[in-house]
Amino acid sequence: MRKIIFLCISAMTLTSVSSTTIAQDWDYHPSLSDNFTFKAGVFRSDNNFKISTNRRTLTGDNIDFDDTIGVDGSNTIADVQLKWKFGSKRKWSIAGQYFSNNATGDATLEEDVEWQGVIFNEGTFVDGGVKFEVTRLFLGRSFVKKEQHDFGVGLGIHNLDLSAFIGGELIVNGMSTGYQKVDASASQILPNVGAWYGFSPAKRWLLHARVDWISANVGDYDGTLWNVNAGVGFQAWRHVGFDFSYQFFELDAKVDSVDLVGEARMTYSGPVISVTANW
Repeated sequence: MRKIIFLCISAMTLTSVSSTTIAQDWDYHPSLSDNFTFKAGVFRSDNNFKISTNRRTLTGDNIDFDDTIGVDGSNTIADVQLKWKFGSKRKWSIAGQYFSNNATGDATLEEDVEWQGVIFNEGTFVDGGVKFEVTRLFLGRSFVKKEQHDFGVGLGIHNLDLSAFIGGELIVNGMSTGYQKVDASASQILPNVGAWYGFSPAKRWLLHARVDWISANVGDYDGTLWNVNAGVGFQAWRHVGFDFSYQFFELDAKVDSVDLVGEARMTYSGPVISVTANW
């Protein structure tokens, strides 16, 4: 999925950049007027993972992976975005975003933990991890498009790849079976609606906000997704600037896939610092 999106965006860039005329001066932040805006940043995320599984006749309680399994409560991840504006007065746009969080840890269990129909006993030393990848593609239209303002809405998709594991020594009938790693995963493309607003109060400054939302039963997922970002950008040079924002991503869903049947409640939130390019 990510490769297809990357190839499509690359093709659009190569076919359009040759015909793009860049102004030598600007009155307001260039991201409001230029065809392309690219961001590459780091996202310092505070993580909260609660996942449960229900396999066969065994029911698992919600497992707090950061508290119970010792999975990192915060880490730094990459965040990449690209937006292309086109059409009459650049009112149409296609935007893409990708970030991936791979958090791991270990702990000595303070109580029995059931995962994928397997019970890890109290006192067992376990390791575990949660990997979550988000690829976002969004088609939007600006309904207020002026030199200082850009407000629009649109439709998009979030491709979600979720995987988690717990590994440790298993005790069966008082006998050790050695170390075993138990995995679970799910993947789904979810449609969403969204809106954004950008305002440039001065030549080099931009205030911006975006929200994406879905609440639906689609494929393997049944639940709610929120993706919110708000921040400020500073244009240091004509084509290069910096951006500081705050991102909040939340997924609260029931999952029914081949490898994972249960619930996933996941929150990522924190500051994002990015280098931007406009042309």
